[in-house]
Amino acid sequence: MTDDLSVLGLTPAEHAAYRALVSHEPVADSDAVTALVDKGLATLVDGVPVAVSPDIALEVLLVDHEQRLREAREHIAALKVAYRKHVTRPTPTLIEYVSGVAAVRQRVAQVQQAARSEVRRFIRSQQAPVVLHVECRTIYEAAVLPADAPAEARVVPVLPLELYLLDERLALIVLGEDRAAILQPCGLLDAYQELFERQWERALPAVPDDAAETRLLISLLLSGFSDHAIAQELGVSPRTAQRKLAALLHDLGAHTRFQAGVQAAIRDL
Repeated sequence: MTDDLSVLGLTPAEHAAYRALVSHEPVADSDAVTALVDKGLATLVDGVPVAVSPDIALEVLLVDHEQRLREAREHIAALKVAYRKHVTRPTPTLIEYVSGVAAVRQRVAQVQQAARSEVRRFIRSQQAPVVLHVECRTIYEAAVLPADAPAEARVVPVLPLELYLLDERLALIVLGEDRAAILQPCGLLDAYQELFERQWERALPAVPDDAAETRLLISLLLSGFSDHAIAQELGVSPRTAQRKLAALLHDLGAHTRFQAGVQAAIRDL
């Protein structure tokens, strides 16, 4: 959370001067004081600057800022209509294609930062960090699960695609390193949202407890991961992974991976 008032149009110097006036401290920056007077945040009493009450002065700026935001949203809506009306295709398209490595990376970041309430993600590749200010649910493919994955993240051995769902407004599907598609609201978008929710229910916590680690270990076994690959996914040494595998087979009463899969199915693991 920012602790300045730049979003309301104040410079750092003006913010500092206003805070000083609110605290009844002297202000040496005359330019900042003049700006505050012009913006209605301060007044001169016998030539001495005095702060106008924040609940009045800042509220006026906030109302003005909110009005400009509403106007900007209306302008964006008008631009969207114009864009869809003048696209080269004979009918308005529900899919926008993005090409180029840089363009795909930019859109991935933009989609996440434009969210208003929630981002839902399938992650199959190494990602540059993106600062999010909304709720985010992420399912990682096991091969790219970061060591510092958030507690609310989940993991599966393999994902069908890389996907970003923005609120319930659009989906970005990564088709390759240099190709992506942005999907507007339609039945296909609903299907992608349903796919995410089903995968979320089946996925395991990214920071597993003992039971979750057992299920993950079984999933990795049945997905054909080698002992070395399993060690990497669990974040342990190969020897530790082998001990865990041996203990799992023993607990399941199995001598082979196939038998372990059969026993896991019987026990609904």
